[in-house]
Amino acid sequence: MDFSKSITDLIKERTSWRTYYPKLLEDDVKEKIEGILKQGDLVSPFSSKTGTCRFELVSVLEFEPDEQRQLGTYGMISGAQEFIVGASERSEYYKLNYGYVMELIILKATDLGLGTCWLGGTFNRTIFSKKINCKAEEVIPAITPIGYPAKRRSREKIIRKVIQAKKRKPWETIFFNANFQNSLSNEKLNEYSTILEMVRLGPSAGNKQPWRIVKKENENVFHFYVKYPEGKLAVNYRPFVRLDMGIATCHFDLTAKQFGIKGGWHFTNPDIPLPENLDYIVTWKSE
Repeated sequence: MDFSKSITDLIKERTSWRTYYPKLLEDDVKEKIEGILKQGDLVSPFSSKTGTCRFELVSVLEFEPDEQRQLGTYGMISGAQEFIVGASERSEYYKLNYGYVMELIILKATDLGLGTCWLGGTFNRTIFSKKINCKAEEVIPAITPIGYPAKRRSREKIIRKVIQAKKRKPWETIFFNANFQNSLSNEKLNEYSTILEMVRLGPSAGNKQPWRIVKKENENVFHFYVKYPEGKLAVNYRPFVRLDMGIATCHFDLTAKQFGIKGGWHFTNPDIPLPENLDYIVTWKSE
């Protein structure tokens, strides 16, 4: 997929927009978005494990008036007239695949100057499933509104403050060298320092940032792990952490490609001793 800006700029530019001008996408913009959703390159490192997912652009106007009142964004989204809605069959890797592909779409929307916002729980799955004719074996892991961001974001200031939206975990708490006992220094990593920083800046449910990465010592090999949430709110966020890991791999993959670094994804667990509540996901190796 082609972008008019660098991936690093788009990742830094992307933010969660919850307030929109109440207008439909202009025809030329809508055509571009629909073209993106139909592209055959909407695949991820996990597509071979789970198959592809599909996406549709859905207008609020397509719903009956009583359905419009039941879309279920619970006041989190205001003014949005259109949504990108996707579906996938359940499998071990379907959330990872979906997270990667949807973040790819969101970055493309950002490139077009449009606002988006990951929604994993605050929408009516039943109504949206009916609208895109979900099959019995399909589920909708997440959706996003898409539209023209409003200048005023008063409602968002409160939400962003509560979840500390701009705050990211310190480098040394999420990136490690050889094992989980040694933090990874960002010195002498060259382009990989920027690649990992783009992972660090990724969005996540409740801004929990569940990604953990261990670099193999003296080699450009990176093992991705998921850190499951703990505490009283863990049950609320646990369903979304594998979507977040899809986002993390998307940022890593696209940034590496921006720098012209060749590499591949592998599913070989390195058997590194793990702290509690961590699981291995995937490994990236340079070629």
